[in-house]
Amino acid sequence: MTDQNKIPCVAGSTGLVGSHLITLLSKIYPQVISISRRAVNYSSCSVKNVVIDYDNIKNEDIFNNHNDLYIALGTTRKKAGSDQNFIKVDYDYCMNLAKNALANGVKRVSIISSVGSDPNSNLLYPKTKGLLEKELAKLPFEHVSVMKPGLILGKRKENRNTEKLAKFLFPLINPLLLGRLNKYKSIYALDIAKAMIYQISKGKKGFIALEFKELIECSKK
Repeated sequence: MTDQNKIPCVAGSTGLVGSHLITLLSKIYPQVISISRRAVNYSSCSVKNVVIDYDNIKNEDIFNNHNDLYIALGTTRKKAGSDQNFIKVDYDYCMNLAKNALANGVKRVSIISSVGSDPNSNLLYPKTKGLLEKELAKLPFEHVSVMKPGLILGKRKENRNTEKLAKFLFPLINPLLLGRLNKYKSIYALDIAKAMIYQISKGKKGFIALEFKELIECSKK
């Protein structure tokens, strides 16, 4: 039974997982807040769009103690244009958003990271995700759940040729990823969104990281 007094907030609400979160949450809660950098019009009257300046999150008045926070922000090195811009979106924006939420009474947060994240990696993507997880774990939220998927599948607004190819290949590859390789399996964005909602509403206290197996299990509950 979900707490109907809660108002879920979704950052990255126009992205692949974020859009699923908005759709699912609007069927569960009387009100849902979509956080974005540009105005978005929703057909559902239960979804309220809040436009913020991600470069000045500390000055934004978004949250209160009735909110739960879903962070589905993320970009690619190519789309960001530089290492610095990638880090700004995938680390700075996420951390600053979490800190703002914590300071304003939010107790439960769920965020998308990545399989293979490692703060000690020499590679930009896994290192950035690993550092984000490491710092989030230090924040005294009641609950933090980190989704660590492999390749995320679903219909995107922009074309990503690699993911388009993977859509056809992953049914062949996934069955071969057994044992310790299981965590690298591709997963649909809808399943990640379902797992995030389950964790926010029913997940135990503390810091929880979920890879492929746990994500699929939660998505079915």
